[in-house]
Amino acid sequence: MADFTAEPSTGVTPLLVRFDASASTSPNGGMLQYAWDFGDGSTGTGMTPGHLYVSEDIAEFTVTLTVTDRFGGEGSATGVVTVFPIPPPSPVVVEFVWPFHFDAAGVDAANLNDEYFALQNTGSTVAEMGGWTVENERGVQYTFPDGFALPVGAFVYVHSGSGSDSPGILYWGAAEPIWHNTTDIAVLRDALGDIVDVYGYGGC
Repeated sequence: MADFTAEPSTGVTPLLVRFDASASTSPNGGMLQYAWDFGDGSTGTGMTPGHLYVSEDIAEFTVTLTVTDRFGGEGSATGVVTVFPIPPPSPVVVEFVWPFHFDAAGVDAANLNDEYFALQNTGSTVAEMGGWTVENERGVQYTFPDGFALPVGAFVYVHSGSGSDSPGILYWGAAEPIWHNTTDIAVLRDALGDIVDVYGYGGC
């Protein structure tokens, strides 16, 4: 009687499956020969072979084991291995979030670092933001420094004035206010120039 296990029997490509036919028996006793058809055009021998499955789509492979005893008696068993394609990468999601502090306390030009906006990574993968930009309605643009990365769930605050950048606080380095106090639009773009998010306030 042919019998085998497959471990694992399901998984993402490339999937290495280890087969074990040690539970196979013969009523006549003695040694058995093992012949495998792995269902993908490949074959193999031995009691405990391994086989690598590769597929770009969801695929089910029917595995057939045939055992032969010393008297020529045969038995067979089948099983199924299911292979899934590699899932696409999770999209990067970075959004403007509150607070968007467009109106600094006092005279804006004298308090540029009290003018700032916040972004949060609300996606499921680290956002590599080097080369990303934020621009206002007039097209004045800030570029995120090379190598800047925003972890999942993390915030970054970008102040209009000058200072020393840190992982959660960046500085535009502007010499005058960036954001109008009544109405403006902020556009976040990735390094390719594609719009990631837009934030408008006032009459926008």
